[in-house]
Amino acid sequence: MAVEVIAEIGKGFIDVPEEQTPKELLFKAKLLVLEAKEAGANTTKFQCHVFEDEQTKRSEKRYEWIKRNERGTPYEFWKPLAEFCKANDMSFLVTGMSKMACEKINDLVDRFKVGSGDVTDLEMLRYIAETKKPVILSTGMSTMPEVMRALDVLTSHGSKITLMHCISMYPCNEKRLNLNTIRFFKKGFPNYKIGFSDHSLSIFAPSLAVAMGAEVIEKHFTLDRNAWGPDHKVSLIPKEFAKMVSEIRRTEHILGVEDKLLYNEEKLLWENFRTQ
Repeated sequence: MAVEVIAEIGKGFIDVPEEQTPKELLFKAKLLVLEAKEAGANTTKFQCHVFEDEQTKRSEKRYEWIKRNERGTPYEFWKPLAEFCKANDMSFLVTGMSKMACEKINDLVDRFKVGSGDVTDLEMLRYIAETKKPVILSTGMSTMPEVMRALDVLTSHGSKITLMHCISMYPCNEKRLNLNTIRFFKKGFPNYKIGFSDHSLSIFAPSLAVAMGAEVIEKHFTLDRNAWGPDHKVSLIPKEFAKMVSEIRRTEHILGVEDKLLYNEEKLLWENFRTQ
């Protein structure tokens, strides 16, 4: 099966200082979906916020940003966006940033993404586990005991897990990517899919991750790296994202299959090189 490539749009549809209506934001979100599809992504991922829930676990420095996100993305934003993704053959993925956010979008998604910041949010993880839906779990800013505890909760009702290696630096220097963690996860969790959520600006690192066994690649995506907002500066623009996907697909072709093959072209050399 081909590697899944997730375009992490997050809140990238918010790209100007002035607050905009849900209708305006929905238009931008749809445009990003189409651009991500054109660039070769299989999946687009967003973030859902509910301030009432998040104020108990986030810094006050983030309060106004969370409130703005929630005002701009009511259910009337999410439902048509989910339908638009489906109509355009794009998987619709959302990181619920709290239990109430997960409840808000539960009927629109067939799996959940848990961000690195919520690996220790056991209330939210228990709710997700009870849905029995597959889960993609990022492991940035987390210790292995924290990851193990999250996995214990998430698998308590049988959910399938994709475990994502992730370094929570924005952007992450290539020297800090430590892709050998992918091998570590593959050895330690042979029954899980292993992926790589990449916060560097490297186009090459995801291909190397695939060569090491990653089955899912997540990368921030924007139309303009100079746009207003926190995530654009650590995102790839469409032409860069398309190049990254091209290199991933090239890597898949080069890797081939886990078998010893004998090509017909090789057999033609028998006469010259084999004595019997």
